[in-house]
Amino acid sequence: MHNDMKPATPSHTGDSQLIANRFDFGRWRLSLGFVGAWLAVWALGLLVEYTSHASVWFPAAGMTFAGLLVVGSRVIPHIMLCAVISTIWTDYQYQLNLPPGELLAAGLVFGVTHITPYYLGARLLRYLANHRSLQLYHLIISFLLIAALSSLLTVFAVLQGLILTDMMPAEDLASTWFPFWIGDMAGVLVMSPLFISLLTRIYPTPKFWVGDLYSFAREHATNRFGYKLALNSVLLLATLILASVVRTQESAFAVFFLIVPQMWITYTESPVRTAISVALGSFLIALGVNLFGLMDYVMVYQFAISVIAASAFFGLSVPTLIADNQQLRKRVLEDALTGAASRHMLLNQSAIELQRCVRSRQPFSLIVLDIDNFKTINDQFGHVIGDKALISVCDTVRTSLRATDTIGRFGGDEFVILLPATPLQGAIETAERIRADVLRLRLKAGLKISCSFGVAEAKPEDDFATLFNRADKNLYLAKSRGRNQVASV
Repeated sequence: MHNDMKPATPSHTGDSQLIANRFDFGRWRLSLGFVGAWLAVWALGLLVEYTSHASVWFPAAGMTFAGLLVVGSRVIPHIMLCAVISTIWTDYQYQLNLPPGELLAAGLVFGVTHITPYYLGARLLRYLANHRSLQLYHLIISFLLIAALSSLLTVFAVLQGLILTDMMPAEDLASTWFPFWIGDMAGVLVMSPLFISLLTRIYPTPKFWVGDLYSFAREHATNRFGYKLALNSVLLLATLILASVVRTQESAFAVFFLIVPQMWITYTESPVRTAISVALGSFLIALGVNLFGLMDYVMVYQFAISVIAASAFFGLSVPTLIADNQQLRKRVLEDALTGAASRHMLLNQSAIELQRCVRSRQPFSLIVLDIDNFKTINDQFGHVIGDKALISVCDTVRTSLRATDTIGRFGGDEFVILLPATPLQGAIETAERIRADVLRLRLKAGLKISCSFGVAEAKPEDDFATLFNRADKNLYLAKSRGRNQVASV
């Protein structure tokens, strides 16, 4: 028996080693993939560079921010490697001919100054997302503000690093920092949401995700979405051609009209598709500025990229705001437990019905009812059964009412029914019908539910208080007579 069990140990060890090797290979593949992706989007920024160290739009900043947000500090060595590689390329591009030691130091300085502000911004946004009960619109506003601030801090840190490592003259700072900032901010605003959606799908344990963005793998662009992207691209091309032909500052501002088709996509497509559309549009703008020779108006297009992106992503929060307002309205107008009209709604509706009653000279009646011995029900059967009794009575009442009638919960187990165009006798008949229906309720063995009713018809001089008081007195009269009955005097 002992000898039969011995071979299991090496087999188990072999399986564990195989799993570990696969895990290590997966980690290396993710690492190489991230480095390759960062360098690829950095090269895209070089394609649209219009002055030393400043691009129309710098997507590598968005990749850095997204990586630090989703992956966390594990991605810092990868970005540092990318910073060194990009510094070596920059030295070659600008023919700076720095010694290898100084070049490596410059790359490390760039990495630290580039990563640190974005790391702090990503940590702050992740904290707000994971540790605060923020609505989507709060999170989006936080993202927009953090993106602007962290990119601004990054610009000054990186430029100071470039000056200290002799990769940029100090006198260029004044003319470089602003376009550098707008380019970095555009890269973060525009590209981060798309990169976040990709990274949350690729990395097995993302530190940050937002609902719909996590379902990227299940999102498939429909023909309609493709049509919208094509239309947006055609309109963008038209604005760029217009600006290249007219050659005026005013013609360049036509690009801001692209907010309209972009918002169409934002309100009718998912967050991931919105991110794709924003990223594609920003790339086409940046590329078109170079192709059509519009560098004289580059600041207009940089601002357009940022404004369109900020508007699109804030637009994602509008449905949430509407839903919150509807929920708030529902809380104001409805009782949370029974779904009956709230006391506030009841008072407003009664004022409307009383005025209509006087104008149209039609009768108007009011019923006040409560559940007999409701405190005893709570004490003997518990508050859960008591709540079920309230809900069941309210549902029973609704089945006997017309569409124009209103039932509201006035407080505790007391309900009020508004019966427009109903004389006293009709209200009494309605109350009797409800009373009989309530008696048939069976919630629990040994529990018999009944209600008492007070009914009153409105007089021309009545307001809600006087009408309610008469009906309430009749309710107490019904109780004093033995409960489970209707009283009207």
